Amino acid sequence: MNYLKIISYCLLCVLVVGLLAPVQSAHAAPVDDVLKTLTASTAPTDGKGVNLFEKLFDLLFNKILGPILNIFNGGKAEAPASTSPIKVTPLPPSSSGPIQDTGVLRGKVIVVDPGHGGSNPGAVAFNTREADNNLAVALKLRDKLARAGAKVIMTRSTDRTVAPEGSSLGEELQARVDIAEANHADIFVSVHSNSNPDPRIAGAMTFYPSGRSQSLALEVQSALIESTNAVDKGVAPATFYVLRNTSMPSILVEMGFVTNEQEAKKLQDDSYRNSIAQGIYNGIVRYFNKNSK
Repeated sequence: MNYLKIISYCLLCVLVVGLLAPVQSAHAAPVDDVLKTLTASTAPTDGKGVNLFEKLFDLLFNKILGPILNIFNGGKAEAPASTSPIKVTPLPPSSSGPIQDTGVLRGKVIVVDPGHGGSNPGAVAFNTREADNNLAVALKLRDKLARAGAKVIMTRSTDRTVAPEGSSLGEELQARVDIAEANHADIFVSVHSNSNPDPRIAGAMTFYPSGRSQSLALEVQSALIESTNAVDKGVAPATFYVLRNTSMPSILVEMGFVTNEQEAKKLQDDSYRNSIAQGIYNGIVRYFNKNSK
């Protein structure tokens, strides 16, 4: 009981700080950073793969703080979605432009997951929203992969949530996992932008759930740094929900920090976004060249 009280007091403190912090100083960034840290921990779960910290943060930030901050950003309140089970059906593969077949990607099913979206903008700082950066790069990556012959499945292709608006955090993340599983993906690539309370922190990094995905993370991280010349923050194991619940090799790419002013500007630049997408693409090609069945 005392343990739960301590957690509750800590969360209330974070809530108060979030409400009092200036909107322009990236109110969503610290929240996103803390949430990632706690959900990546080995905290106890409820038996369904959703840890207790996720539930508490879902209540406070998705149901209470999130809608308030979204209104501050000019968002409009939306009616809660149905609580009926989310049905996921395989989506048709995307295609854009003529096929530039590298051979190794032909027929590979690749799920590209732009993080956040809709009422959840992710980290926000310096007039840029993480959800927008994620989607812009993911769409460029989709086109490069599709032209090389891959069957690309997007978890979202517009600024929206994947689960119906009003769904819990667990339902939103599970909907992304379900798309990958329903389509029998060969790999899962989640695209994100990072945040940190220290505005000096910059660079790109890639997370993976286990040794089986490590080689994919290493190839993508290496190629990403080559393509962008970003600060190399390396690769690291993590237990983010979309990583630990997918059965195929999976990675989560943090392209850069929106809380660093210089990097935030780069993340909004179309040419730099293309360099990021090219780097991730190159890494995927290298991975399959070394791990073809």
